[in-house]
Amino acid sequence: MSTTTRRKPGRGLLPLLDDLRSGDRAQFTQDGIAGTITAILLIPQALAYALLAGLPPEVGLYASVLPVLVYALLGSSRTLAVGPVAVAAVMVAAALTPYAGGDPAKYLSGALILSALSGAILLAMAALRLGWLTHFISHPVLAGFTTGAALFIIGTQLSGLSGIPVPRDVHLDGILMALFKQRGALDGETLAFGLGAIVLLLAARGPLVGALSKVGIQREHAVIIGRTAPLLLVIAATLIAAAFDAHGRWGVAVVGNIPQGIPALSLDFLTQDGWRVLLAPAAMIAVIGYVESISVAKALAFRRNEKIDPDQELMALGATNLIAACAGAMPVAGGFARSMVNFDAGARTQLAAVITALWVALAAALFTGLLASLPKSVLAAIIVVAVWQLVDFKHLRHTWRYDRGDGAAQAATIAGVLLAGVETGLMIGAGLSLLLFLYRTSRPHIAVVGQLGTTEHFRTCAATKSAPGPAW
Repeated sequence: MSTTTRRKPGRGLLPLLDDLRSGDRAQFTQDGIAGTITAILLIPQALAYALLAGLPPEVGLYASVLPVLVYALLGSSRTLAVGPVAVAAVMVAAALTPYAGGDPAKYLSGALILSALSGAILLAMAALRLGWLTHFISHPVLAGFTTGAALFIIGTQLSGLSGIPVPRDVHLDGILMALFKQRGALDGETLAFGLGAIVLLLAARGPLVGALSKVGIQREHAVIIGRTAPLLLVIAATLIAAAFDAHGRWGVAVVGNIPQGIPALSLDFLTQDGWRVLLAPAAMIAVIGYVESISVAKALAFRRNEKIDPDQELMALGATNLIAACAGAMPVAGGFARSMVNFDAGARTQLAAVITALWVALAAALFTGLLASLPKSVLAAIIVVAVWQLVDFKHLRHTWRYDRGDGAAQAATIAGVLLAGVETGLMIGAGLSLLLFLYRTSRPHIAVVGQLGTTEHFRTCAATKSAPGPAW
């Protein structure tokens, strides 16, 4: 059954209100539990993805409150978890590094402009019903882009894990070369925090789940418990770093003071320059964010025989990114890992997202001051473990066996992202995919059929010795 449909007459522009009217107490309780579990995963990821985008960590928290509430009201998916995502974060960094030229204020205002432009583009697509345009990005190209972007993200985090300073305005080969040349600057304490965090996070995903399953805990519940590991790790690493004064004694880079609370809505970014320069990157962020979001939403909806309205999703994500700009946040989209956690925890409606946003707002208001001693290498480890799941070379081998043309486009996308940057790599892959489509349609298969003897049956002449049929 298809998971895509036009909006039903009984389901309005605010789908959450319809769900709340028809829900019951047991469902709302389950949504509350799911929202709490998702918030536990979201808080450390929000901090990490903001740093990945080159922004202050609090920007990730801002992107996880008001934008989440707006999508909860407007989104047609009942379980999609919206917020900062890794791919969008690295695209933000790629767009803003040359734009800002090292100016932090310009970098932050550029991020808000990207959010506003992405939202406006998505709303325009919703008004014109242009969701079909995303079909030009074929699945092999999208898979190649995801794998290439994940590898690039991991490469960008090697500096944070090792303590070796690396310029941001280089590609993966430049990052690796800079790390090799400055290998003498390796900081052992920073590396210890980072590698220790990676080992513990991997253990939480595998051995811990197995151990909990052996003692009688259902595997589904054990997996959810394992998902709380990033938050527990953040707390433990902060306490250890503070106890040993890791920053003052060893020079370990830490998050530092994070402003408490959520800033008031502001339109000051409208007066900033750079709208024309950032239009093209914003369009790519909007399209990729939409494709990623609706792909996850459809996959989850299929499991429960629910339906997704693509035009409603365009409108919801557009409004979400517009409010993100006003709230001082980076562009947002639906995240695969968080959505799966939300789904597995039993979320039935977007009330779970409302609960998640309230928990993040509470954390931003009360607990950010406690994270000053958190080593940045721990956040880098969280990013590495999270995006490693997106690396999928098996899909490339499968595509190559099935169709060499699609396999070549997928491989070119991966290579382009790693060697030329995320935006250029995506354009290379999409361009090759489109050229391949035009080539195939310009050379359609033509079969000449012939009559089998004196019968009324016809077969292709290439497969039989039949004489060609009469000309029509």
